[in-house]
Amino acid sequence: MKSLNYLLLTLSCSASLLAQEKHVPQQGPHHHRHPIRIAVLMGHGMVPGIDGGVLFVPAWGWDLDYHLSDRWSLGWHSDIELENYIILNGQGEEVLLRTPLVSTIDAFYRLNHNLIVGAGPGFTAENGEWKPIVRVGVEGEVPMNDRWEWTPTLYMDQRMEGRRVWTFALGVAHYL
Repeated sequence: MKSLNYLLLTLSCSASLLAQEKHVPQQGPHHHRHPIRIAVLMGHGMVPGIDGGVLFVPAWGWDLDYHLSDRWSLGWHSDIELENYIILNGQGEEVLLRTPLVSTIDAFYRLNHNLIVGAGPGFTAENGEWKPIVRVGVEGEVPMNDRWEWTPTLYMDQRMEGRRVWTFALGVAHYL
């Protein structure tokens, strides 16, 4: 009888241990990143004016990013400034720029869940001439769901002749 009670006690304890459920916390929408991200952005470029002021030029942008890991990604980012404007070139002459196009290949590092920094080389097409630039910037990622997010960006494009253009934009991105 004693061994039967011992057996029943052991089985009942074992059964209750088997009934334990492991709790897995729900992960955020970006925990499993889809590898390809496309974005369309609308913003303004802050261009140095010839009078020492700043011109605010409307711009559209499109991005294509590939996530190598949760922290690192590569991107092809392009912007087109939608207005013509006058700048001073390296010789001090006034030049009318007609809807400049900027295109860069950037490397990005994720600082935290919603903030990434990036930099990379590229070119700007100004009046049919391709000129080298370097882009440095920061992007935010505000998830809407698993595949869609708002993406505010701030970039500085350094032209090799010394001119600097800051661009602030807000976009919507989709993970494929």
